[in-house]
Order: sequence, then structure tokens, then C-alpha cells
Amino acid sequence: MVVRSISQGLQQWVTTLLGGAAGLNDEELKAQAIKNQSETDRLVQIENARGAVKLRLMTRLGILALVALAIVVGAMVVIIQAAGDLELPWSRIGTAVLTFLCASGLTGLATRWFKRRRAAGTPTAASASQTPPGGDPNQMTSP
Repeated sequence: MVVRSISQGLQQWVTTLLGGAAGLNDEELKAQAIKNQSETDRLVQIENARGAVKLRLMTRLGILALVALAIVVGAMVVIIQAAGDLELPWSRIGTAVLTFLCASGLTGLATRWFKRRRAAGTPTAASASQTPPGGDPNQMTSP
């Protein structure tokens, strides 16, 4: 029995609906573009629109990353200044360095913890194949 995914079915539906070049390979697209100038123009416009959308997306992500970096650096400066105002037995520079290193270490530990937690939640192919499709045969069911 051949089972197709939902995305493959949707791709075929869109291809038949548009009657266009969604399912063609590069050579077929080139041959079709040579034959029909309007199809060539349409394909060029589609690719230009895709490029513009990707550029806009990357620009927004870059700006978001810069804002996040500025917030993190600002927070780090505030924390280091607050730690420097404490009356500790070592110098202010030592306090700043230790605060920075401890904050970086805690961030690394939190990142590892989140990654492990996310990885533990997703089943692997080996564990999925060990579970029979009908469920656990040793599990009791209610009548």
C-alpha cells in the first residue's frame, strides 16, 4: 500500500490547479520558458518575489537579533555596575570579570538544559520502531 504525505498531495493539487511549472524539473522549465515568453516572465516575477520576501525576512531577523544583542549587552552592563557597587574584598575589575563569566556559564547551562529537554520530548526513530503500532501488548485495557 502506497501512502502519500499530506504535503505531497497538496503539491500535486496545486500543480494541477495552476497547471504550471510547480512539478517540473529545471530542464523542463527551461524548455517551457523558451517556448512561451509569458511563462518566462511569470517565472521571473515569481522568483523576484521570492527573493524579495527572503530579503525582507532576513532583514527583520537581523534587526531583531541586533535589538536582542543590545538588550543583553545593556543588561550585562547594568548587572556589572550593580555588582561593582558591592563592597567585596577584591577589586572592581575582578567583580566585573567574575560576574561576566558566571552569567555566561549560567546561560550555557540553561541552553544545554533546554536542548536536552527538547530532545527528550521528541521520539527517535529507534524508540518509535520498538513500540508496536497497536500499543503495548502487556498493557491491560478496560472492557
